[in-house]
Amino acid sequence: MKKRPWQRRFPPTREGWWFLATTLLVGMAAVNAGVNLLFLVFGMMLALIVASGVMSELCLRDLVVTRRPPSTVHAGAPFLMGVAVRNGKRQLPTFSLEVEDLLADRPVERRCYYLKLPAGRAQETAYKHMLGRRGRHQFTGFRISTRFPFGFIRKSREIDAPAELVVYPALIPVPESVIRAGLAELGRRQDPSRSRSGDFHGLREFRSGDDPRDIHWRTSAKRGRAFVRECEEETGMTVVVLLEGERAVPGPEGDAAFEDAVSLAASVAVALLRKGLNVGLHAADIGLPPASGGMQATQILRALALVERADAERTPAPIPPGAAIVRVTPGALLPRFEPAVRGGSVRRTA
Repeated sequence: MKKRPWQRRFPPTREGWWFLATTLLVGMAAVNAGVNLLFLVFGMMLALIVASGVMSELCLRDLVVTRRPPSTVHAGAPFLMGVAVRNGKRQLPTFSLEVEDLLADRPVERRCYYLKLPAGRAQETAYKHMLGRRGRHQFTGFRISTRFPFGFIRKSREIDAPAELVVYPALIPVPESVIRAGLAELGRRQDPSRSRSGDFHGLREFRSGDDPRDIHWRTSAKRGRAFVRECEEETGMTVVVLLEGERAVPGPEGDAAFEDAVSLAASVAVALLRKGLNVGLHAADIGLPPASGGMQATQILRALALVERADAERTPAPIPPGAAIVRVTPGALLPRFEPAVRGGSVRRTA
């Protein structure tokens, strides 16, 4: 990337154009009339213009601007981008500073404003923005500007500060009934653990170490022995979210359908991870092994943020043996839960 440390711009403001025109008229009148008072006024007006240029130049010197991106950004969701500015001057403060973030060399819509930056101090603020497309977004630098002291000119310069922001797919609501129905179907094929939460599984005799709060008193009184409730807990189940790409039709409509499928796959994976399941991801040659926790959610979201439609049309990676499948296809409004596979491979739908 080309270095551009001191690309200055100083276009006059609307008030500045009026002041420059007035200065020119006063100067012409002073020359034509030869009046000393007009020469004095003309000199004072020129001095104000020169002072404005010098003071605005001093305001933009020795400034260090850094970007503080959020930990997670989803497509179509607003986020706050932090911008910190440090004034490296030893004695002179900076006044009326505006900072614009440059995304692919173009400024974003919002600006950060700093009324006063004392010498040797740093301040941080944030601007609100939204990115509608998942994937990598390249920030190239900043444009800092000021109208100090008189507002005649808006002096600005651009500084390099490259950074990459990975935008995760948009998360869409997935009906809880669909998730529960799918997990119930998979629960018949896998052996979930038992706990005090989840769906009711059955009754068994009381054993040493059981929680007395789980005793089913009506059945215990009827049979003369203590019985406790057992509930199914989905925690420990293993599923793999399978994203398919070849079902999308060619052209822009197919691209839109694939993007919707990516969002659905991300939403389903996050919903399953929040329930404590071991979730993996397979999309073409992308194969994340099943795991649980927040780190796994980050890895899945990052992989889906970078997957391309052409990549998803390749030969799929093998599914881990014994893992159930949550199939997501372009054009489908809901995922499809399928029982565990034994051979480690999966057949694409026609």
